[in-house]
Formats: sequence, structure tokens, C-alpha cells
Amino acid sequence: MTSAATNLLTSLTEAFEFSRNAAAAIPMAKYMKNNFPFLGLPQPVRKALSKEFLQDAKKLDAEDVLAMANKLWKKKEREYQYVAIELLIAGRKKWDEQFLTRFLEMITEKSWWDSVDFIAVRLLGPYFAAGGGPATLQSWLESDNIWQNRTALIFQLSYKEKTDLRFLQKAIKQLKYKDEFFVQKAIGWSLRQYHRIDPDWVAALVEKEGLKGLAKREALKHA
Repeated sequence: MTSAATNLLTSLTEAFEFSRNAAAAIPMAKYMKNNFPFLGLPQPVRKALSKEFLQDAKKLDAEDVLAMANKLWKKKEREYQYVAIELLIAGRKKWDEQFLTRFLEMITEKSWWDSVDFIAVRLLGPYFAAGGGPATLQSWLESDNIWQNRTALIFQLSYKEKTDLRFLQKAIKQLKYKDEFFVQKAIGWSLRQYHRIDPDWVAALVEKEGLKGLAKREALKHA
């Protein structure tokens, strides 16, 4: 990592540590089921403190961006993982296969819905928008990892009319029997999103696949 990247990361860390709020960190961690410690930085504060860092990071090369993202991801407090994702989004013009590899790895590292959904929709979704997503995520439909399952269901959330319906239907067909909240919620979420485009298609799929419970409620929430 170059000295420029090291200095940027040091400045960000110092700003975050200076603004640490132990009292605020307790309910933030509790909201995430105490899976991760927090610095106690509400989103507006985190965004303000990291704004300059993200702007300056755009001037760095791909290797520095990935290196900084990796170092941020390894830090204990959850706010650093959020900034790592925002850093990778800011570096979108530099994306290549090494970025894709890292995106896929991050799904199964320090996994919880807050990071997985962010990565799936804001990183993998745009990366795969030009094609290739279903082929890459095919194996994730059969995975025992629920976060890989969830990602395969929701990475297309922003695709609208360009949604690969064949893959979405296949994903739902394979995962509908999985008795796992985050998977069932993702099935419903993916269909609820596409309901805005074609409510008849969604209603027909819900009936055809015999969706029930949470998946069905979420899918037809706005019907």
C-alpha cells in the first residue's frame, strides 16, 4: 500500500477513534444482535467523517483501494466495514476481476444482513449488470451458506425491467423449502421489488411455486 493510501487510512481511523461514543455504541450493537462491536457513530456522523477520505481515495489506483478496503474490513468495529463497502463503491471505475473476487469473499466474511445486502445490491448487482451474474452465483443456490443463498436472490433488486426472470425463478424454486428467515425474507423481497414492474407475473409465480408464510407475505405486500 502506498504512503498516500496509508496516510488516508490513518487520518480516517484517527477521526473515527476521536469521535467514538461508547454510550451510542451499545444500542447499535444490540440492534445487530451483538454480532459486532461499534464505535457508536450514527450514519450522518460516519458519512461526514469519511466524506473527504472517500473523495481522496478516488485518486488512488486499484491496488490501493483494495488494500485499504481489506484493512478496513479486518477492523473490529462495524463502522469500518461500512466504509470499506462505500470505498469500493467509490472506486467503481477501477473494478475488474480482482474486485469481483473480493466482493464474493466479503459475503461470507463478518456476515450479517447489513453488510450482505449492501454488497449484494450495491457491489455485485452493478458489477453483474452487464451479464454473468447467474452463471457466477449458480453454485450459491445449492450452498449451505445462507448469505450466499440470500445474495443469489437479491443481487438483482435494482435491475427492474432487466431482471433475469429465469434465474430469479430458478433461485426461488431451489430455495423456497429452506426454513431460514433470511432466505425466506429474500425470496419475498426479490418478488416484492419486481412486483413494481409486473404484479401479474409475481402473483402467478407465488401461486405456481406454492409460496407460503413470510415469503408470500413479503412478495404480495403491495398487492
